[in-house]
Amino acid sequence: MYQLTKHKFQVSLGILILFFQIGFIGISISPAFAVLTPLNLILSFGLLVWNQASSFRLALPALFFIFLGAFILEYMGVSTGLLFGQYSYGNALGPKLLQTPILIGLNWILVVYSSIQVVQWIGLRFKIKFPELLAAFLSALLMVITDYPMEQICHLLDFWTWKSAVAPIQNYTAWFFFGFMFCFVAIRYGLHTYNALGPWYWVVQFIFFAGLNFTLN
Repeated sequence: MYQLTKHKFQVSLGILILFFQIGFIGISISPAFAVLTPLNLILSFGLLVWNQASSFRLALPALFFIFLGAFILEYMGVSTGLLFGQYSYGNALGPKLLQTPILIGLNWILVVYSSIQVVQWIGLRFKIKFPELLAAFLSALLMVITDYPMEQICHLLDFWTWKSAVAPIQNYTAWFFFGFMFCFVAIRYGLHTYNALGPWYWVVQFIFFAGLNFTLN
């Protein structure tokens, strides 16, 4: 069983890195390549589920809460500008409903989940038992960290565009606040079980966007 699980992880990590490498090269040549982002989100989610299928099934209510809650927040954000600041979505994140990409909720799930997994890895590595509130707090910080490099090039990738040209501080504080809420729900209701692929997704995505900052700016 251990060898099978290890093989599954190795195959999944290889696919994940390969797909992000293809995306990095493609976007570096032409930012229009970012139109494949929805495929990246779906593939990444599928790999994470494959590596931890039982926990994801048990956590379906939490997943649905994050997906729907994030979509509503983003819709309110786009419509009013009161939550994150004034911005509008482009076309690279796929089909939209009410001016909001349908898959934006899946993006939130991936960021929430992978951030929690990094905290879980730290806990296992250093034998620390984080209380739920502290784990959610640290996970929300990681969400803000991984969002920062994305915000610097979001307009170039046709993800979204800020009216103020750059993401306001309000965006990061809102990301932390709502991220903390989602992370706490996820940890409380089944999405905290360690998944070896989870921390790698966070790292690969962070390197991906950090690297694009150097190639596109």
